[in-house]
Amino acid sequence: MIKKIWLVNKYAMPPQYEPRLRTLKFAHYLKEMGYDVTVFGSSAMHNMDLNLIEGGDSYIEKYYDDIHFIHIKSSSYQKTAGVKRIWSELEFHYRLIRLAKHFDKPDLIVASTSSQFSNPVLNYAKRHGIKYIREVLDIRPDNYVDFGLISANNPIMKYLYWIKKKEFTKSDAIVASVKGIHDYFKLKKWDKENGGPVDLSKVYYINNGVDLSDFNKWKTEFILDDPELKSSKKKIIYLGSIRLVNNVEQLIKAAELLMDRDDVVFLIYGDGEDREPLIKYCAEHGLKNVVFKEKWIDPKYVPYVLSQSYLNLLNYVSSKFGKYGISASKLFQYLACGRPIVCNINVAYSLIEEKQIGFSREMKDSKEYADSIRAIIDLPENEYKAMCSRASEAAKEYDYPYLAKQMVKVIKSVE
Repeated sequence: MIKKIWLVNKYAMPPQYEPRLRTLKFAHYLKEMGYDVTVFGSSAMHNMDLNLIEGGDSYIEKYYDDIHFIHIKSSSYQKTAGVKRIWSELEFHYRLIRLAKHFDKPDLIVASTSSQFSNPVLNYAKRHGIKYIREVLDIRPDNYVDFGLISANNPIMKYLYWIKKKEFTKSDAIVASVKGIHDYFKLKKWDKENGGPVDLSKVYYINNGVDLSDFNKWKTEFILDDPELKSSKKKIIYLGSIRLVNNVEQLIKAAELLMDRDDVVFLIYGDGEDREPLIKYCAEHGLKNVVFKEKWIDPKYVPYVLSQSYLNLLNYVSSKFGKYGISASKLFQYLACGRPIVCNINVAYSLIEEKQIGFSREMKDSKEYADSIRAIIDLPENEYKAMCSRASEAAKEYDYPYLAKQMVKVIKSVE
């Protein structure tokens, strides 16, 4: 019987920094259900200029409330894509295995990350008779091809595909945060029905989610004294990275087409390489209806910020990003605040369209994006409130206590 679990996620961070709640929430609720859980994460905080280990220690042990955490020393990096990040990933996973003798041997490893070029954690699990569940939280390395960064026929990509296929084959179970994961394996012909090695009966779908108890508590306890949030205007909020793949430029140009609306303001939270150029664009074009807010906000203030919105936005550069579904953590925070959502790409298995809480479609230009936003903000009050209610109801399906029970079913399937 499985009792001791390692949750391995290079990008897991302490609660005060963590916008991606999945690993921490699974740790909390699995512990409540009787499991002995340890989270292994990097010392280098993703998207932050912060490393928790600056000295000679190879790891540090922490407790964040009830969560037992081991931070493995890893190199910092500034760019989200680059050699330093790849090195940091390699360093984290290999160092974890070298240090494994210092920690109690688990019955199960649930790994949300691996090195792209190898999987030392999986190899360690197999050598020591430890069950291994691989979480798939993004479709790497395929997204490099989807975004035109490299050809699928490149020898590097062929090697990465080989590694990934081997990893999925050797895993005792696979848990994906996108609903189209079975489609992915069938398209690759990696499933047994198509002559491949992957048994789809061991592939499960558990999306990201939101802890509604925390969300509803925090939105009234942690309030920002911000006049723009408290204004009577209809606040359209984007929360997230401001980089090429997020295509915030299209959002800004849609806002430019809505300058005739004195009752609307766009609030942009987040940071990235495109932030300063877009701030400059807004200044040069007199976009007074766009306000760039904090580069980073403490996660406990996010519920209040979103509770002040009228409409929330998801932004990506291409519909290829959502061809198997999307699992952005902010999507579920958007649901929890009970507001409509507009997404500028067509998403397979779209919760937004399925639950009728907004639009998720390929916006061919900024005018189409602006028209979609206008369609929501011009809804009759009764229709708008009904849409908000549907969003709140949808959030209940992605509450972390429920999702943790789904994970337990997967754990029991590999015992």
